[in-house]
Amino acid sequence: MNRKTLRRAAAAVGMLGLLGAAVGASARANGVPFHRSAAELRAAVANAKDGLAVSALPTGQATVVMVRRERTGEVELHMRQNDVFVAHDGRATVLIGQQVRGDRQVSPGEFRGGRMAGAKRYPMSPGDVLWIPAGLPHLVVVPARGAFDYVAFKYPSVR
Repeated sequence: MNRKTLRRAAAAVGMLGLLGAAVGASARANGVPFHRSAAELRAAVANAKDGLAVSALPTGQATVVMVRRERTGEVELHMRQNDVFVAHDGRATVLIGQQVRGDRQVSPGEFRGGRMAGAKRYPMSPGDVLWIPAGLPHLVVVPARGAFDYVAFKYPSVR
């Protein structure tokens, strides 16, 4: 592994550690530990509607969801939330762009749809981690007849 790859891996592990600490602190504050087996997570997203299934996980501060995508979604843009995707099963490509045009606001600071410009491709497979800073449009592209399961950690941006 080259130094750049090692630095990226260390950054991803560090980010997951911070998120894990936040989840752990929330569980301690509520006095109830949280555990879901891989089988329970799969079952929680087994029935997709319109190609998407989402199941929230109780964490307190951050929003953590188990997601199953059975087809490509639409462009998303979160102005005040960072995303961390941890691939669980299947494969997809996440496109992250610099700009989006033609999107629509669905709630304060949240936009969907439109077309991205300047997108970079990030292939995702089980075990991969991807951090998407607030303010960058992104799109999860699922291969035909494929599916992609991942855990999405959503937490407020500090900028």
